Amino acid sequence: MPVIEIRALPQREGVRGEAVLGAVARSVADLLGETPSGTWALWEEIPAGSYSEGGDAPAVQPPSTHPPLVRVTAFEGRPADVVASILATVAETLARELRLEPGNVFVRYEEQRAGRLYTGGVVR
Repeated sequence: MPVIEIRALPQREGVRGEAVLGAVARSVADLLGETPSGTWALWEEIPAGSYSEGGDAPAVQPPSTHPPLVRVTAFEGRPADVVASILATVAETLARELRLEPGNVFVRYEEQRAGRLYTGGVVR
């Protein structure tokens, strides 16, 4: 059950956040061979002026700087090649959906150790 948290500047006209979240969740679920309902995606907008790269703090998402910041949280134990595929899938899907230049997404992966996550009424 991956949880994908995306933080990004306001997007350009025509970018629909719910469509982007759906595309990201579906692409990861497809990669893992899981049902889409098992992959959660959340969007948090970084207010204009609250994200600076050097001295540049734009009001909307540029296509080649200020990458969306993404954290993927999942249960421990996935092989390194699967983790790498998840990272690439999230980055490539976001770049496509947000119309960003390739490579302009920052994604990190965090594993939750067994017994340290509560979901569905169960400690996992």
